[in-house]
Amino acid sequence: MPEPLVQILVCVNDRGEGGARPCCFRRGSEELYYRLKDRIKELGLRDEVLVTRTGCLRHCSRGPTVVVWPGNFWHGGVGLEDVEDLIAAARRGERLERRRMPPGPWE
Repeated sequence: MPEPLVQILVCVNDRGEGGARPCCFRRGSEELYYRLKDRIKELGLRDEVLVTRTGCLRHCSRGPTVVVWPGNFWHGGVGLEDVEDLIAAARRGERLERRRMPPGPWE
């Protein structure tokens, strides 16, 4: 595989049912991860865009959390409805503004 131009990191951390704090997994991040991977494959972009699942990205209450490199673009509350626009923005080297991670402390 050639070196990807874009990497999309998706937090799929699961604190378990009834966890003391929220987590991205319980907010649908695993389905989001697979939808992104499937869409990248459908679009023929596997050599350009790498979608990677991660552990906790420390923005649990704002999840699902997605980070796009290069650019260090942090996104919060990302859902399935954002997949097309997120991919397009990432390929342009831009942030998906409507999902910009709000300022605040790491959790």
